[in-house]
Amino acid sequence: MSSSLSFTKVSRNFGHGDVLRDISLTVPQSACVALLGASGSGKSTLLRIAAGLDAPSAGEVLVDGQDLSGVPAEERGIALVFQKPLLFPHLNVLDNVAFSARMSGQSKRASRSQALAFLNLVQLADFAHRAPGKLSGGQEQRVSLARALARNPRILLLDEPFSSLDSQLREDMYALVDDIRSQLAPTIVLVTHDRREASVLADSIAVLDEGRILQHGPVAQVHYKPATLAVNRTLGGLNEIPGHVSQGCHVSPFGRIPVQPDASEGPGFLVLRQEALHLVPIDQGAVNGTVTDLKPMGAHTLVRLQLDTATDGSTGSLAVEVVGAPDVHVGGVAGISFNGASGWTAPG
Repeated sequence: MSSSLSFTKVSRNFGHGDVLRDISLTVPQSACVALLGASGSGKSTLLRIAAGLDAPSAGEVLVDGQDLSGVPAEERGIALVFQKPLLFPHLNVLDNVAFSARMSGQSKRASRSQALAFLNLVQLADFAHRAPGKLSGGQEQRVSLARALARNPRILLLDEPFSSLDSQLREDMYALVDDIRSQLAPTIVLVTHDRREASVLADSIAVLDEGRILQHGPVAQVHYKPATLAVNRTLGGLNEIPGHVSQGCHVSPFGRIPVQPDASEGPGFLVLRQEALHLVPIDQGAVNGTVTDLKPMGAHTLVRLQLDTATDGSTGSLAVEVVGAPDVHVGGVAGISFNGASGWTAPG
């Protein structure tokens, strides 16, 4: 059974300043929310408060509307998976997973039977009698997940559990989380500094910076409609074109681009995702630019261009991410088109 999790005006002060500042966030039942931000932004502290390993200086944590103040960690129905698996070295894999059930009074037979079911879920039943020290990093993390799930938690907290794994193992773990969500539908809060991980695993992303939530919304929204330039940069956006908003349009060297209806008149930055731009023949795009750099990115290439000087003497630059190797060279000129009927502005 899964539950909703809510933080209401949660703050945490450690004496040298506020680590969390007036955090309000709701994670719906069976949803996955990623807390995304740089190291020191307060992500893990918020998770520890939810788990009952730390207490807020102000505010409340609620599960299904019930205030958890004073509820011990072991009675919250919340399981926390850390970056390091922290398995018991003196217990085999099966007994590591069965540990929580044994501590709650279940028989050895019943707790092991339940543990084996969760090892099947993480595809490690064949490793049940192996010592933790003989597992790979990815296998250890799977066991750690199985142990957390064996507690039958209402909420699963993941604190950067895949950050130490190589890229292929990460992909395997992402697929495993998808399987767990489809079979058990737990409520998940994921802490990560990896924007791709947040985008792949979560339904929505809460961007944290210096203890505050800058924006919380669906994955596509925070990518393409960032509330601030800081959100745009955290999500990997490379294009922030200065200009001004007038009569519903952003005016810049890129031209007049219709933007969101509630955009404030005056100075503002046009935010265009590099993936939403395309290279086209000269004069077939909204603007032309001179190629200043080509950066291979595996199956994609990042092309940087300096825009041609506008009639008012202003200029600017853009980054365009294209599939494969584009037919352009440094010093060459290309047109740039925008794949969308309207753009998005963010304040400076």
